[in-house]
Amino acid sequence: MKAIKFISSLFIVFIIVWGQSVYAQENNNQIEVGYRMTGEIDVQGFSLSRQSTIKIEGHAGLYERMGNDLMFYGWILNGKTREVVWDILKEDNDKFFGYRNSGRFSFNKEINLPAGDYEVYYAAGLDQGNNNNNSFNFGDLLDLIFDGNSRDHDSRRFSDFSMQVSGPENSFMKNDWRKSVDAFAQNAIVSIVRAGDDEFMSENFRVENEIELNIRGIGEQYDDEQFDFAWIVNSSTYEKVWPTEDTRFLKAGGGRKNRLVSEKITLQKGDYSLYYISDGSHSFQGWNVLPPYDPQFWGISIWTDEKNQNKVKLNDKSDQFVLKLTKARNNDYLSQAFKLNKDMKIRVYSIGERSGSSEMVDYGWIINADTHKKVWEFNGRYSEYAGGGDKNRMVNEEIELKAGNYIAYYVTDGSHSYRNWNTAPPLIPDLYGLSILAGNNRDFFELQDAHAITDENVLAEIVRVRNNEYEKRSFTLNKESKVRIYAIGEGTNWEMNDSGWIKSKETGKIVWEMTHRNTDPAGGAEKNKLFDGTITLPEGEYTVYYETDGSHSYRNWNASAPHDQEHYGISVYLIK
Repeated sequence: MKAIKFISSLFIVFIIVWGQSVYAQENNNQIEVGYRMTGEIDVQGFSLSRQSTIKIEGHAGLYERMGNDLMFYGWILNGKTREVVWDILKEDNDKFFGYRNSGRFSFNKEINLPAGDYEVYYAAGLDQGNNNNNSFNFGDLLDLIFDGNSRDHDSRRFSDFSMQVSGPENSFMKNDWRKSVDAFAQNAIVSIVRAGDDEFMSENFRVENEIELNIRGIGEQYDDEQFDFAWIVNSSTYEKVWPTEDTRFLKAGGGRKNRLVSEKITLQKGDYSLYYISDGSHSFQGWNVLPPYDPQFWGISIWTDEKNQNKVKLNDKSDQFVLKLTKARNNDYLSQAFKLNKDMKIRVYSIGERSGSSEMVDYGWIINADTHKKVWEFNGRYSEYAGGGDKNRMVNEEIELKAGNYIAYYVTDGSHSYRNWNTAPPLIPDLYGLSILAGNNRDFFELQDAHAITDENVLAEIVRVRNNEYEKRSFTLNKESKVRIYAIGEGTNWEMNDSGWIKSKETGKIVWEMTHRNTDPAGGAEKNKLFDGTITLPEGEYTVYYETDGSHSYRNWNASAPHDQEHYGISVYLIK
């Protein structure tokens, strides 16, 4: 009896194992995808060894609440061409778009497909509707529809939202759904696929001879703003070479903000950089509206035909900037002096924040340290879009300067800055601020300490004045002379709060005084005032005074600082 029981047990085990094996074999020609979790897609892959008829069956659904359409649906993609070969949204168009709130419904289809690799997708998500700001909570909508039941991953609540795809045993075979995209990416020049949230990547490459390149990418954009996107720039000038005004961004399926670019471009010989950035939501990592039809290609890819591959090489680009006031944070005041040892052209690259139509609140400028004249300023009116939020603006401008001493400045307000963005960041967040390129003239460009710049014509100088200070300096003129007075102070309500004056030691009388009426705007806040003029003084001894009140002074500004902050105070120069 024991032997019979043992044999019976072996038989039962054999039947179970055999049954599992047969079941596995039987189901090797079938795959299933369905609803998983909020913001996720489910995907499986299969191969057909020859042209075959496949069967597609399952359940989809449409629910409408508060002006939002919650959709459960699936589609099939050709792994090589990346074209949609079947889509339940189009097969049952009337159930999805003919009327609202059709609820759950079943489908059973057969289609004929050629040999090849395919990817099967299933998604659940919001049709974008009017919710471009993505503030509507997908989970809250599920609660409204399904009476607040648990959205646990293991719950059977959505178990019927799925679809099965099957085919003939002798031609249908499961495969790795990643394989087509992975094989493509390995052979591309640059390929960023399945990009997630908050990514920033760059690749540098050299084009040896003029070449035609293919570009394909899927990203997020709406209302002329780009959030997950890429640019190609000239590595020497940082001028954008792609996309151009002729580049067409097409619908990529799913939410309206999913956009596809697929085109050929021609690049001349030179060095280039590809930059890619994504914001903190809606990516392959998780979708907040319906995903695109080809979610694996979320990112950017560049490739060429095999015969031209030797014309393009990846390289390590050295930093071309000779001056960088970058990664600017909230309430920053950045400055750097530099010297040009000959007349030359420099390129100023600056990214900042615009408020309204033209006013810049994070911006930079350059002054001539010898004359104190402003030689360049970030002009919001003539700026370009820098990617991300519309208020991110960019200037890339070549200017010609005389040999001499200069100071570059960059200031920010209290919000939206490097690593503290209150909307999507610009394409190259690391360059938020002001940078200078000198090209072939970099050997004639020299960084300096602003405090070390001296002028042999200075008679007296009281600068970088802080709160509650009272300072004086003396100078002597051996003959009647013409002098230049350069003074910056604070003036409100037609009175000067921080100001300077000059007194004759012999007479004790004031021979010049800074007043609200004799000043001009000094840049920054309206109360920043500037006097820059000349007077003639007789031979004699003089004392220069400067006094400040308890607020708004050097490095302690309570409003936007003046442009020439290093000379906040008063300077007197002899004119020869």
